[in-house]
Amino acid sequence: MEPPTRPLTHPPGDDRNPAEDDCHDCLLVAVDSPGLGLLSYRQPDEEEAASIGDWVIVPVSSRKLVGLVVGLGPPPAGVALKHAIARCADLPSCRPRDLDYIKFVSTYYRRHPGQVVGTMIPAWLRQPAIFEQRATKKGLAPSRLQRLLAKSVPTFRELVMAPQAAQANQAAKEVLPQGPVQLTSQQQAAVNLLIHQDRPTLLYGITGSGKTQVYLSVMSQILNETADSQILLLVPEIGLTQALIQRLASAFPEQTAAVLHSGLADQARAHHWLNAATGRARLVVGTRTAILCPLPRLALVVVDEEHDHSYKQQEGLRYSARDLAVWLADQRGLRLILGSATPSLESRAQVERGRYGLIQLTERATGASPATVQLVDLIREKPIDGLAPAVWTAIEQTLSAGQQVLVYANRRGWAPVLACTACGWQQTCQACHVASVLHKTDGRWRSVCHHCAGISPIPRACPDCGAPELEPIGRGSQRLEAALAERLPEARLLRLDRDAMTTAATLAKALDQVAQGEVDLIIGTQMVAKGHDFPMLALVVVVDADQQLYNPDFRAPEWLLANLVQVSGRAGRHADKKQPGLVLVQTRYPTHPLLQAIATPDPSAREAAWHGLLEDRRAAGLPPFGHLAAIRFSHRDATVAQSKGVELVAYIRSALLASGSSDVSVFPPTPRYPDHQAGRSRWQVFLEASRRADLHAALDTAEDWLAHHRGLESQVEVDPLNFS
Repeated sequence: MEPPTRPLTHPPGDDRNPAEDDCHDCLLVAVDSPGLGLLSYRQPDEEEAASIGDWVIVPVSSRKLVGLVVGLGPPPAGVALKHAIARCADLPSCRPRDLDYIKFVSTYYRRHPGQVVGTMIPAWLRQPAIFEQRATKKGLAPSRLQRLLAKSVPTFRELVMAPQAAQANQAAKEVLPQGPVQLTSQQQAAVNLLIHQDRPTLLYGITGSGKTQVYLSVMSQILNETADSQILLLVPEIGLTQALIQRLASAFPEQTAAVLHSGLADQARAHHWLNAATGRARLVVGTRTAILCPLPRLALVVVDEEHDHSYKQQEGLRYSARDLAVWLADQRGLRLILGSATPSLESRAQVERGRYGLIQLTERATGASPATVQLVDLIREKPIDGLAPAVWTAIEQTLSAGQQVLVYANRRGWAPVLACTACGWQQTCQACHVASVLHKTDGRWRSVCHHCAGISPIPRACPDCGAPELEPIGRGSQRLEAALAERLPEARLLRLDRDAMTTAATLAKALDQVAQGEVDLIIGTQMVAKGHDFPMLALVVVVDADQQLYNPDFRAPEWLLANLVQVSGRAGRHADKKQPGLVLVQTRYPTHPLLQAIATPDPSAREAAWHGLLEDRRAAGLPPFGHLAAIRFSHRDATVAQSKGVELVAYIRSALLASGSSDVSVFPPTPRYPDHQAGRSRWQVFLEASRRADLHAALDTAEDWLAHHRGLESQVEVDPLNFS
């Protein structure tokens, strides 16, 4: 990932000694407030002078905001500047390299520095009230922030044994402590290579090959190398953090820890962030936002499940945590491990170019054989309640043997569509113009839009023809749960989806129940497809493998292949070598090449499928062999939105022609999906180029045009994941 050429309007910092800036009385401050650029203030009255990298409280209209000083300079002539209110001395200042990082993120992802700062630091720490000290008879009382800083830094043992963790994880006491783990020969060879790598390394290990244990062994050596070094371990989803914390607690029970993700309470999240940003926590575990936390003594970054698209933020500051980890490693000389059983095509291409090292783990650490994958033809085997007769038989036999079953259905709710069987009417969200999903909650039916979360009433009859025959079409996780419960009343069922698992603690408790064998049959969505190790799970059923086959997006084939490999890898991880786990994949297209690649026991055939996807991208000039940006905009009037999109394309093309640039392709405006949301018509323009610098130059032109057309709500996204 190379930096773009466009600089910030005001450079956010340099390496000069602040003492040299005594004559520069003006602070340039980045605050997280929509529509505001860098703001200028005089130094605080009767306070120690603020320097570049300090946090300050500033007045903005009638509000007080916490912002970051990103520059110093002489006050502008003829302008009466307000004074900053105070310097936040208790917040850890940003060093020059942290400011360089903020500058890169701001410039590359084309967001103002204030938005980067607002994403980087927890909201609790941006409240001016936490810095206030009240006068008492004994003097000034500590501020709320000072009281938080005075708390001890937890160890992994303390995190696992905390009351809330113990409630979610009844087996915590059994997890601690654990002796040294004997590595397989492949794992030990991988550790030896990783310790001496001087470039990003892709750890490509099949599901169950023990990649996590390799991480832990490398981390142990790094921690022993330097007394105060820090390690950042990234996971794509909150649901994976609790199990990982237990593994870390077994390996490093007395090591100081910080956990960073959005599932924590505000003050707890701030406490962990402070421990990480001050260097007091040596091991930091988190989801994508953790990559923005300034870690003063960072030595190693591990990106687990590096292929997962959850690492790309889809709103606000649209950054990729994986790509930023690569940039950080390059700029700071850090060790970087990218781990996956299904590496992204981007990482595969970097290995091909020689920019990444490659280490492979081809055997399961337990000695178990990979699961057997069989395709179930739904044209020949008519499903009953969503499952083919052979699948019902396999489920019953597996449960009778005392083993667990995972029924994987990557659709929430009862049914994707509520429709009229007489005229074909379908219930849609009026704001988004897409089908609402039928849900059943506490015995009550609701129609929910999965885009805007709007709820529509269920009509008693068809609004178009008056017929009473309204039927749910398709099957979501709720409907499958009901069918399984009716047919298998003795089985202990658990549904794992975002509707049932509403908090991180609820999910952690549920996963622990599965691991302890307290559940027989799991109905799961995407949240159980990867990263989990269920010792008793013998059978995985993929209810509908064809969903991604209908998706026209250029990444859909890659996501389909990765998803099926990952969910298949949950089966039989601890099975006897002679009795591997079983995966049944229901499909109406059993001859499709990607599904055939999943079903083959030949690893080289599956690798050929990955290679074919990479060659398709190369031929089309799509990432990772080209660079994309999306300009997305909306207007209440669809005609206005489309016409403005045509004007924008013409403006960019004209500027490119005038500059003699022929490397950038600018495509006509197209509707987004959904094409309406919150009453606005949504459109987009895509730009494609072989060089990032040319792409960003064209985006400069686009943003100049957008600045003069404020009637559009617009945003620019660099490296978009999809075409919607």
